[in-house]
Amino acid sequence: MKTKLNGILTLLLALVVQVSFAQSKTVSGTVTDSDGLPLPGVNIVVDGTVNGTQTDFDGNYSISASNGQVLVFTYIGQKEARVTVGAADTYNVQMEEDAQALEEVVVTAQGIKREKQALGYAVSSVGEEQLEQRTEGDVGRILRGKASGVNITSQSGVSGSGTNIVIRGYQSFSQNNQPLFIVDGVPFASDTNAGGSFVNGNNGSSRFLDLDPNSIADVQVLKGLSAATLYGEAGKNGVILITTKAGAAGATRKKNEITVTQSYFMNEIASMPDYQDQYGNGFDQKFGWFFSNWGPSFRKEGSTGYGNASNFPSAYGLNTDDGTILHPYSTASSATGVPAAFPEFNGARYKWQPYNSVGEFFQTGTVANTSLQAGGSSADGKVSYNVSFGHLEDEGFTPGNKLLRNNMSVGGRAQLSNNFTVSGTMNYSRTRFKSPPVAASTGNGTPSFL
Repeated sequence: MKTKLNGILTLLLALVVQVSFAQSKTVSGTVTDSDGLPLPGVNIVVDGTVNGTQTDFDGNYSISASNGQVLVFTYIGQKEARVTVGAADTYNVQMEEDAQALEEVVVTAQGIKREKQALGYAVSSVGEEQLEQRTEGDVGRILRGKASGVNITSQSGVSGSGTNIVIRGYQSFSQNNQPLFIVDGVPFASDTNAGGSFVNGNNGSSRFLDLDPNSIADVQVLKGLSAATLYGEAGKNGVILITTKAGAAGATRKKNEITVTQSYFMNEIASMPDYQDQYGNGFDQKFGWFFSNWGPSFRKEGSTGYGNASNFPSAYGLNTDDGTILHPYSTASSATGVPAAFPEFNGARYKWQPYNSVGEFFQTGTVANTSLQAGGSSADGKVSYNVSFGHLEDEGFTPGNKLLRNNMSVGGRAQLSNNFTVSGTMNYSRTRFKSPPVAASTGNGTPSFL
C-alpha cells in the first residue's frame, strides 16, 4: 500500500513540474525613451522574484517569465514601467521621463549627464526657479548664497557694476582667480569690462552681465580639479556650466507654447552710516575743500573752533560773527571755469555747520524686466525649438546710474532618421551701462561732480 502511495505522489510531482515548465517562456523586446531612442542598461525584474536582466547597448532584452507574471522596468530619469506577461512573446516598452527623478541627474564636464550620487566630487546645482524674476540683472549676483563653497562679491552697489566669483578660495596672488564659464558648451569670457579710473572710480561691469537670468535653464558649479579636469588649465579655478533654455531645447517633450513674464521691483538704500558732526573738511584742524574729517570744529570756541581765524585762510571769507563762509563755487579759481559756469553762486555764503544731506542724494531705484519665451516640439518629439527675448531696464538708487539690456537666444534640436541628433544655439546680448557721477577735484581742491 505504501509503495502504491509513493508511486502516485511521484506521478503527481512529475505532472506539476511538467505544467510549470510548460508555462515558463522566454520574453524579449526593446526598451526606448519618449523620443524613440534605445535605452541601454534598463533594469528588468520579474515582480516578486530575483529573476532579472538588463538591456544591451541597443535597448534589447530577454528574460524568462510565465504567463500572468509582471515585468518591472526601471531606469534613472524615467518613470517605472510594468508589463504583464500574456500570450505574446515580444513586449516593446517606451518609457516616460520623470521630471522629479531628473533632478538627481547633473551636467558635468563636456555636457555629460551623470547621477549626482555617483560622482566622486562636489557639484552644486541651481535651477531656473531660483534664477527667474530677480532684481539683480547679473547672474553672478543671483548665485550668491545658492551654491556652497562659492564666494561672490560685488564691486560696488550701483546697478551693473562688476562681480567677482571665487570657488573654494584663491588659487593665485597675482593671476586671475575667476572660474571658467561654459554657456551651452561654449567657453564664455568672465573678465571685467573697462570703465572708470582710479580717481573717478572703476565701475566696470562683468561679462556675465550679458546673460539674461530668465533665459537660463540650470547652472552647475564644478568644484576642484577632479571636477574640471577635462577642461585642462582653463578650468583650474573651477567651472560654472550654464545651460540656457535654448540650449536645453528638446530636453522634455511639450506642446507649442508662448510665455510672457513681467516684473517690476523698487530698490531703496538699506541704511545710512553714522557720521560725526564735530569736525568739518580739512586736515590738522585747518580748513580745506577736500573730503576729510580733520578740519576745524563746528564750534566757535577753542583752538580748533572756527572762532580761531588761523584755522580758515582768508580766501574762504570766514565771518566769525555769524559763522558763515563763501560758497566753494565762489572761491574757485577763474582758470577752472567754475565761477563763470555758476554765476549765481558768486558771493554766496553758507553757514559752517554739519548738514545731514547725504540721504537726499539717493533716490528710489526701479527694475523693470520683461521676458518672452516661445518653445515646443513636433508630435513625435523629434524636432524641438526654443526662442527667448529679454528686456531689462535697471535704474539704480544713485542718480545717473542706469542699465539697459536686450537679450535674444535661439536654439533647436532635431533627431535624424539615422539616429543622429543635430542641435544648435545662438545667444545675442546688447548692454548699455551708465555709471553714476563721481566726485573729482579741480586744480585748487574745489570738489565738482562729473
